[in-house]
Amino acid sequence: MTMLHCRALAAAALCLTAGATWATENSQVRGLLGAPSYELATPQFPGVYGQIWAQHYEATKLRDANGNTPTTSTTIPGVGTLPLTVQGSVRADVLVPRVTFVTDQIVWDGRLGFSAALPMVHQTTHVNLSTTLPAATPQQVVAAVNGALATASAQRSGSHSGLADPELAAYIDWAQDESRIVAGVAMNPPLGDYDKNRVVNTGAGKYWTFKPLLVATRAWENGFSVGLRATYSFNTRNDDTGVKSGQYLHADWSGMYRVTDQWQLGLQGYVVKQFTADTGAGTLPNKVQALSAGPVIAYVAESGNWGVDLKTMQEFAVRNRPQGTVTWLRLNVRLD
Repeated sequence: MTMLHCRALAAAALCLTAGATWATENSQVRGLLGAPSYELATPQFPGVYGQIWAQHYEATKLRDANGNTPTTSTTIPGVGTLPLTVQGSVRADVLVPRVTFVTDQIVWDGRLGFSAALPMVHQTTHVNLSTTLPAATPQQVVAAVNGALATASAQRSGSHSGLADPELAAYIDWAQDESRIVAGVAMNPPLGDYDKNRVVNTGAGKYWTFKPLLVATRAWENGFSVGLRATYSFNTRNDDTGVKSGQYLHADWSGMYRVTDQWQLGLQGYVVKQFTADTGAGTLPNKVQALSAGPVIAYVAESGNWGVDLKTMQEFAVRNRPQGTVTWLRLNVRLD
């Protein structure tokens, strides 16, 4: 094998990892996965509420359309067809300031409200490409191939800190003693830090996301409550790449039990499911999917003016994106 062949292998590896594994343009979905919690089933009275949420996400597995470690192959002239395994990890730390304004305005018997969130992200992505060569392969050829794959892996790895795309929402809240329904619309303008030539971006891309919003909750006198917050995302085309990400559902759910007036315990998780494929140059019919579940503990002050919760959720049944664990520590405060 010549060095020309090795360079060809590296180029082929880069092309394959750029598009063969991910959907929704590099597996990005615009959503604070697992963010809502006990407050889903808590009536919100008119006023201004502030939130500071901190998230840590760590994934050490990449998943293909079948839920396995991504594998593919590339053919090098004069060498033959070589298998490629794509492994890697993603680590992200996110700080989310959020403001919610519940007005006195009554619309269709519900209360009008608004919210805005601006995530700030530090993300590190590492990709490792490997292959299996025949046992009789000369050592210098093995070294050349491994060097080419190491270069290709490094070019697909990186770290970046910056703003993610904000989420702005307007909604109507119908709250009763034991139930709550919220309907509205949210959007993500392309204000995050994004460069199509950079490996790691904290913004998803130069496109808009519009999503109808639904919250449904039920609480019982025995202390149990369940809650659901769901959005369905429609995306415009990325001005920089020409790719239009597919439509996807993002739903957060929780089941809580009120141990005392201040303490709650429960189980929480989320669902991400893409229903239409991406379109544009270089896209494949892959669709992302992720489910998660894990414990949550929450404390609400006796005054009801502030609360804090801690939760961690393990992802499973993941398709076409990294699989990991997400942990949230959140503070909610009434500001007025």
